[in-house]
Amino acid sequence: MKYAPVNVKLQEPTEIIPEWQEESQRWKNLNEIAGGNPLFFPLTIKAVYVIGIIHDLCESVSFLLRSPNVRQTTYIPAYGVFASGIDIFGRCIRGNDSPARGSTDDIKSGFKWLVSSAYENVPDTQVFIRTSTNQYTIETLVLLRHFAAHGQATSKGESNFPSIDYEILAMMPPLIASGLERYWRELQDSSTLCNRLAKANIIAFRDWPIFKSWHLFERNEFGEYESVERIFAKFDWSVITSSVH
Repeated sequence: MKYAPVNVKLQEPTEIIPEWQEESQRWKNLNEIAGGNPLFFPLTIKAVYVIGIIHDLCESVSFLLRSPNVRQTTYIPAYGVFASGIDIFGRCIRGNDSPARGSTDDIKSGFKWLVSSAYENVPDTQVFIRTSTNQYTIETLVLLRHFAAHGQATSKGESNFPSIDYEILAMMPPLIASGLERYWRELQDSSTLCNRLAKANIIAFRDWPIFKSWHLFERNEFGEYESVERIFAKFDWSVITSSVH
């Protein structure tokens, strides 16, 4: 197996993080099980673990969208799965070390990063996507996530989002692709992002997401390493053509 010779900026966080030494060893152990290059930093391994998890969630969205009853039964659950990935991403961006689930600030930050690396300056009212029938702010997309996550029966906050728009998910893969690519590149230059990633409460649980990421990053038939952007841009979440990967 070939490996992309890339590491994030910091081999170890420069801020004091309780129990980091134990956590870093767990990342090294999982990378060894996955057959990864032993020269990758623990923070690099943690980053690709998160990328692997998000890719798995994206594949789950594709699976749900292949249902012949997608509009009636699986579209909203698919949105909930997608939003879980944005939530995890936001946890890493913010450096959220809380074990609590369902952080609205995490998912907002994840969406905002997909707009700009200066995510803290992006307002909740920022229009995130425009479909043929409507436009959706970050605030509205977060409300839709709460609706999907709470059994489609209630929503945290005001339930004033419009009726379900089946074009919403189709707009997401290019935004995820460019946002994750930007994050991966900035991790190679930013101590702040590395320290926040180290703080993020992401459990080193299984080797599959790491193996998956290294596999995705392998050289293609032209001898080029695949970029994060190209990997995620391959998803097609249109429910009209049903051509999802």
